[in-house]
Amino acid sequence: MPTPYRMEELVEQTITKQTFTAELKQVQEFYKCTFEQCDFQNAELVDLLFTNCEFKSCNLSNVSLKGTQLDHVVFNDCKMLGIHFNECSSFSFHANFSNSVLDYSSFFERNIKKFQFEQCSLQHVDFERANLQQVLFKKTNLLNARFVQCNLEGCDFRSSINIQLDPEVNRMKKSKFGPEQLPGLLLKYQLVID
Repeated sequence: MPTPYRMEELVEQTITKQTFTAELKQVQEFYKCTFEQCDFQNAELVDLLFTNCEFKSCNLSNVSLKGTQLDHVVFNDCKMLGIHFNECSSFSFHANFSNSVLDYSSFFERNIKKFQFEQCSLQHVDFERANLQQVLFKKTNLLNARFVQCNLEGCDFRSSINIQLDPEVNRMKKSKFGPEQLPGLLLKYQLVID
């Protein structure tokens, strides 16, 4: 019996409650596909192309995205621990995240200009040397997130929590902060703010 995915390209399909099966491994390009409640934990999603796709309530923890292109991909309610987004293809790299856990992931040296992180957990995420211009961090937990030599110009941090970054080693022109975030900007000075 032929499998439903025996092709190199999958277009406008909804894939529900799957693992990264042998059939899916034969697909190289996914266009306008929706993945719902899939478990791809520890999968090798290498050298693939995802264009205008959406992942809903999926587990993508520790997946390998080496050489994979994420072109306008949306992640909603996903578990995405320890993903090295810095290994993705840089061509047309754009993704948005909502209600997702990305703890211990890396965007090292990535251009993630205008990305959106809404109600996400970004604890211990490495943003070193990343271009984060105009990124929206809306109601996001940034506990121990690493911002070193980043371009944070125009970022919106106003509703996020646990921000700790050094204005002296990051470009921050026109970044937006609320009064609650100020202690995280002054942490290195060991000031007491009441």
